[in-house]
Amino acid sequence: LGSGARSGVWIRAFWPMRCSRVTSLRFEGSLLIMLSASAVALDLTHVSWRNESGALQYFYDDTRISPWHDIPFTLGSDESGTMLLSFVCEIPLLSREKVEIHKSLPFNPLQQDVHKNGSLRTYVYSSSIVNYGAIPQTWEDPARPDADTGLGGDNDPIDVLQLNEAPCKRGAIQRVRVLGALALIDSGETDWKLLVVDVDDAAAPPWRDVTDIPTARVEKIREWFRVYKTAEGKPLNEYGLGGRAVDAEHALSVAKVTHEHWVEVRQGDISCDFNGIPCWLGYSHSLPHDEL
Repeated sequence: LGSGARSGVWIRAFWPMRCSRVTSLRFEGSLLIMLSASAVALDLTHVSWRNESGALQYFYDDTRISPWHDIPFTLGSDESGTMLLSFVCEIPLLSREKVEIHKSLPFNPLQQDVHKNGSLRTYVYSSSIVNYGAIPQTWEDPARPDADTGLGGDNDPIDVLQLNEAPCKRGAIQRVRVLGALALIDSGETDWKLLVVDVDDAAAPPWRDVTDIPTARVEKIREWFRVYKTAEGKPLNEYGLGGRAVDAEHALSVAKVTHEHWVEVRQGDISCDFNGIPCWLGYSHSLPHDEL
C-alpha cells in the first residue's frame, strides 16, 4: 500500500499517533495490543512513503510516522478467521540492496545498511530469492533466550520471507498470511524467518501452512540463508530445530512473542539500542514510564 495503495482497504487498528498518550494495554485473544488515548481506524490508503536523502520516510496523510511503531502488527483476518500480519517490503525479489528499517534514526525510515567502512551493503552471493522484509511492532530481544533455539534474539524486528512470484515494491505494506518459519541462527543470535504470502495478490498461491509449500522451495530458501554470507568471507549460518521449518501455528506464536517484546520496549521495561545508540521509539521517549 502507500504510494501504490490498493483502493478501499480499510483496517480497524489501534494506531498510537506520535503525539498521542498511551494509556493502557489489552489482550485480544492472546495478542497484546498497545492502545492510545484516542484509538483510530487506520486507513492504509492514507499511508505513503517517499525517498528523502536516500531514506524511505513514511507518512499518514501529511503526518510523518514510523513503519516500525505506527503500522499495526496485525491487519485483521482472512476469510477463514486466520490472523493476518503487516509486512513491510525492504528487499524485493531479485534485488541486492540490503535495505532495512533503521532502528535508531528518527521515525525509523527504510535505509540501505552500511559496512563498518561506510560502504553500502548488498547481497554478494546472489540477488534475493524472496521478497524480504519485516513485521512492524515486533522485536527479537537479545537478552531473552528463544524457546526453540535457547539463544537471544538479533535485536531487530522479526524477518519475513514473502513467497509470492512477483517482486514487492520497496516500502510497500502488505497483508500477509503466516505459513511457517525457519529458526535461523546468525552469529550466535536467533534470527527467525517467517514464511508468508501476500493475500491481496490475485496470483497468490492458496497455501495455508508450510506443508503446502513445495518441499524444493523450502529447501532452496533454507540453503540460501545458510550459505549466502560465505560470499563475504563469513562462516555458514546455522539453524535451530535441526533446520526443520515449523508450521503456521508455531510460527504465528513466535511472531506474537516478538510483538510482546516490542510492547515491553515501548513501555520502557527493557532497553533497545543499535550500535550503542538508543532505538528511536517516538513519543514514548518523552513520556514518564508511569504514563505508559
